[in-house]
Parts: sequence; C-alpha cells; structure tokens
Amino acid sequence: MRKELAKLNTTRMSFTAKVGKFGTKKNYHGYSEPTICLCNVKDIDGNIMTDHIWFTVGKTIDKLKLEVNELIKFDARVSGYRKGYFKDGFDYKLNNISKVERVN
Repeated sequence: MRKELAKLNTTRMSFTAKVGKFGTKKNYHGYSEPTICLCNVKDIDGNIMTDHIWFTVGKTIDKLKLEVNELIKFDARVSGYRKGYFKDGFDYKLNNISKVERVN
C-alpha cells in the first residue's frame, strides 16, 4: 500500500515525477488505451510519495509529447480504490491530473 499517499486521502496537491515508460491497457470496451508510468513521485517539498504510478494518457499528457526520463510537475487528487481482479485489496492512487508541465 502507498502509505504516504494514504495520509493525504482526498487532498488535491502538486507533485513532481520522472517519466518512466509508456504502455497500453485494455479499457472497459476491450480497446487498447495508451498509459504512462511515472516514477519517483514526490510532493513539492521533495518527499517521496510513491515509487511509481500508472495513468491513462489523456489529451493533456498526450499534447506534451513527453519522453522517458523527462521530469514533470502536475496537480492531482489522492483517493483510495479497490484493486485486484476480485477487488479484495485496497490502495491509493492519484486522479484528476491537471496542470501538467515539463520541469527544466
């Protein structure tokens, strides 16, 4: 479980992360969707929140044409979710990502 994110449940805040890799997943309708793995996700004070987190690539991320190892800054809300095929686990995620920008 992402214990640092658990402390911030329902909080919207800014984060920084390094682009780790790109992938795909099947959506609810069975179509392939692009995904992005962000590594070393930190809060603005530099505290590590999680080692990695996956997002579906939406319009905001897609238009930036990010590359692996680029550093980005973004805002997101911390929320809990049931995980696993049988929904028998629980973890925390970041959602409602916005204000995505490159950090030079």
